[in-house]
Amino acid sequence: MLKIQNLSKSFHNNYIGENKLFSNLNLKINKGDFVSIIGSNGTGKSTLLNIISGVIEETSGSILLQDKDITKMPEHKRTRIISRVFQNPALGTCPSMTVRENLSLALNKGKLTNLKYCLRYKTDYLRKLLEGISLDLKGMLDVEVKYLSGGQRQALSLIMASICEPKLLLLDEHTAALDPKTSKEVMKLTEKIVKEKNIITLMVTHNLKDAIEYGNRLIMLHKGEVILDLDEKKKKEITVEDILKKFEYAV
Repeated sequence: MLKIQNLSKSFHNNYIGENKLFSNLNLKINKGDFVSIIGSNGTGKSTLLNIISGVIEETSGSILLQDKDITKMPEHKRTRIISRVFQNPALGTCPSMTVRENLSLALNKGKLTNLKYCLRYKTDYLRKLLEGISLDLKGMLDVEVKYLSGGQRQALSLIMASICEPKLLLLDEHTAALDPKTSKEVMKLTEKIVKEKNIITLMVTHNLKDAIEYGNRLIMLHKGEVILDLDEKKKKEITVEDILKKFEYAV
């Protein structure tokens, strides 16, 4: 379970003074929940992920993950239990290394070891990790990641982020740079991984159709506050048009 308790965050701007983004925000996300987070630009979606992952520090409040307070845990230590996939796959992979090398490093995440030891995994084992992925990564183990398509790189980034079964998976607009067909493939892979590994997942997205179709909960942020929180049943009843009306209201 992920608990965000009384979270506040303020930024100082020399022109407008203090900008209070969050003020006593409270959220509880259950084990296995796949939550879509939507909202206009500047509502705090990515900032929330940055605070949870330790990239930026909250002004006040606490974050608990599986009943452990991680509020003061340094970012590098949080990476052992929290994985994140960005819009740019280069942030989650090493482009100059092969798919094999990237997977091997991910399998040894958080361990003090060298690349030679990391590369001990057999080809059959690594191919099995890529089984069932329509983007054909299985046959590209010895191809440098920089030569993969955007969809292949993002699929690899997603697999690497989940391969050691983190307690929390953060998806920061991870399909925004992909074409519609490839985006669909990556979303199917996302859903498969989340269900199989039962990982708490927060997905920030501007794709309202994906926000409705995938996951079991939908949250809409506006000016740092939750103005819409739908469970799986209610999410199935809502339409893109309904959400667009909510956007028009949230001004």
